[in-house]
Amino acid sequence: MKANKLVAIGGGTGLSILISGLKDKFDVSAIVTVGDNGGGSGILRADLNMLPPGDIRNCLLALSNAPDSLSKLLAYRFTKGDLKGQSLGNLMIAGMTEEFGSFEQAIYFLSKALNIKGNVYPVSLDPMDLVAKLSNGDTIYGESEIAIFSLKRKAKINELYLKEPCNISLDAREAIREADIVTLGPGSLYTSVICNLLVDDVRDLLKDKKIAYVSNVMTQPEETYNYTLRDHIEEIERYLGRGLDYIFANDALPEKEVLAKYKDEGSIPVVPDKYDHDFYGDRLITGDFISVKEGYIRSASEEIAGEILKLC
Repeated sequence: MKANKLVAIGGGTGLSILISGLKDKFDVSAIVTVGDNGGGSGILRADLNMLPPGDIRNCLLALSNAPDSLSKLLAYRFTKGDLKGQSLGNLMIAGMTEEFGSFEQAIYFLSKALNIKGNVYPVSLDPMDLVAKLSNGDTIYGESEIAIFSLKRKAKINELYLKEPCNISLDAREAIREADIVTLGPGSLYTSVICNLLVDDVRDLLKDKKIAYVSNVMTQPEETYNYTLRDHIEEIERYLGRGLDYIFANDALPEKEVLAKYKDEGSIPVVPDKYDHDFYGDRLITGDFISVKEGYIRSASEEIAGEILKLC
């Protein structure tokens, strides 16, 4: 039986965790933001005038069927010297981009080397620079700065937009066209998920697609301080320009000790209340969708994948 084609749109840790659970149940294409301008990716972006490779690298590793030793090699991060904080996988993408003269060809080469199950595409091949207007009136430029200054100034992100228009990549366009179902999230609401909806033609391509939003399990003090589940959904739908077909939300809580650590950092669970169930009805799908590893709360991708499969 032919697997359903699923497009997962997002970025950051959230997207890579989700697709790791989806890859054995769907024909997965990950469409990844390229708006990152911080950390090792930001350095390579500035120095080599290339797209940021970090989120792409994480998705390649998540879909990889290569030996663990090779995946571990690409995930290695330098701890000292001029390369401190840089990952070997990022450097390999940078090297292959220079070798082939194409970011797309570099991804294709590493996809083959890692024997990935599925596809990884940048949402755009154009420089993607994010701009946010905060509730205090400030305008912040750059993905990493948006998170820093919205937290520092205790200001909400009122509007997110692109400094210059970006065209959707041809591979991303074709993947969305052929998709049986599309997922948005989990991940940083504005800088990993919504930013993709700002790229030219993405919203038009999604207007007739079956879309499932996978909500974050915890708020992020940088972008979604004290946001409710409905706050997340309403922001997604505002930028999407249409309603979501399905919403996956966790309704289980981890142990108090784990929650206490997150609360100290300004992060609380994103769980539905009874009004959400009444308002969203059958569109809202809830369950125990969390996984706690080494004290970190993440989405339980295998459980979410099983539920998504029921929709196809």
